[in-house]
Amino acid sequence: MRRSKRIFLDHLALTANVTASARVAGVERGTIYHWRDADPVFAAGWADALEAATDALEAEARRRAVEGVEEPVLSGGKVVADPATGNPLMRRRYSDGLMRVLLRAHRPSRFREMEEKEGRNGEVVIRLTRDDDGL
Repeated sequence: MRRSKRIFLDHLALTANVTASARVAGVERGTIYHWRDADPVFAAGWADALEAATDALEAEARRRAVEGVEEPVLSGGKVVADPATGNPLMRRRYSDGLMRVLLRAHRPSRFREMEEKEGRNGEVVIRLTRDDDGL
């Protein structure tokens, strides 16, 4: 495989961005699509690269939903410092929105219907069954 094709596919696997990957490979975007249409091996590599990039995005979404991210505590637009140490006070923020997306993707039979069941106040109803031991 030509070097520019490999560079494109490697960057696509990191970013899922065709335009940026073409730029990094030094190739016009239209040429990239021509290669994909004309070269089945390159087309398969493209599909694999997009799967890898999507897997990485899903892993990051899961990390943010489950582990959360540290962020400084703000008050009046300023970072609040610990009076004893002077270090910024930090809190862990989790993403309920990402959690809902992941649950809908991985357990659609149970969690897709949440959209209809969510009340006007945003309350979410979750039914647990015996097969939830893996959660």
